[in-house]
Amino acid sequence: MNDWLHIVITILSLLFVTNIWLIYRVLKPLHRLASQTIDVAQGNLVAFNQPCGGIPEIGILRRTMASMAGHVRRTHEDETAYRYALTDGQEAERARIAHELHDETVQSLVAIAQSIDLASSWIQKDPERAAGMLKMARTQAVETVEGLRRLIADLRPPALEELGLIPALQMLVENESDMDVSVKVIGKERRLDEERELTLFRAAQEAVRNAQRHSHAKNISITADYQPNEIRLMVIDDGIGFQVPDCVDCMAKQGHFGLVGIHERVLHLDGTVRISSRPERGTELSVTLPLSSASQPTETVRDPVCGALIAPQQAYGSTLYDGERYFFCCPVCQGAFQRTPETYLISPN
Repeated sequence: MNDWLHIVITILSLLFVTNIWLIYRVLKPLHRLASQTIDVAQGNLVAFNQPCGGIPEIGILRRTMASMAGHVRRTHEDETAYRYALTDGQEAERARIAHELHDETVQSLVAIAQSIDLASSWIQKDPERAAGMLKMARTQAVETVEGLRRLIADLRPPALEELGLIPALQMLVENESDMDVSVKVIGKERRLDEERELTLFRAAQEAVRNAQRHSHAKNISITADYQPNEIRLMVIDDGIGFQVPDCVDCMAKQGHFGLVGIHERVLHLDGTVRISSRPERGTELSVTLPLSSASQPTETVRDPVCGALIAPQQAYGSTLYDGERYFFCCPVCQGAFQRTPETYLISPN
């Protein structure tokens, strides 16, 4: 009987000790970990940094969750910094446009109006002098129009929509007088959808600006490689280069917001971005975008809206209407057709 009592007391003692151990080494640490989880849910992303004790497995769980919270915190900080930089960039761009419009365009228009007023007052008594003033006003008007065209091209190059990526890139490099910039095409050049052409153009534009402002490059080559299922854009310069950040988040921290913007645009289109650079070794930017199997004409066709001839594989886009596919030279024509197709399909009598 005493032996059984001794066994029961031993078992109860073991259960008591085990319960105490579970309470202080498992349950209480788990309770503290649960409280930290609530704090994180309320926005305290550093709550997991405080040790909660307990068995090693709980410590491993806490450190893992702290690492995850750290990634979230850093991502949030980078996104905030990027938003602020984007806002600052937009404000700076607005200020630049306002400055150009006020100090150049508005002043030029005022001068033209004054020249016309003077010519009107001289036209009776001094026609020759009035004609000279009108000629000068016309010259000022032409210069103002050219300035506005340059301003519009910086915002959204018309050639990109009307002619495509390669002509737009060629017009971009024509304005670079301090560097030797070349544009090369590999494969069969063809029109892409508007979003892809704009993404590739902005990537090239950002790379050229970086090479000019920061790398002090003298030579830049832009290559567009057209493949059946993808397009690859490569921009290589001979500038001073830089140490490429390890990740996109690091780019934001180091202020490379233009590169972050390129990465986001490309990622949205399921593409890839690769940046290769080292100090004193130049920089190479490579952007690859997948291409959908969009319909293209296999022979020369005519745009039903503007009547332009479209060479094989050179259509901007196409629309299937009433069982027949129509091809277009630009988004303007395609949009007009999609709104009122019957307007452009009336057979001549």
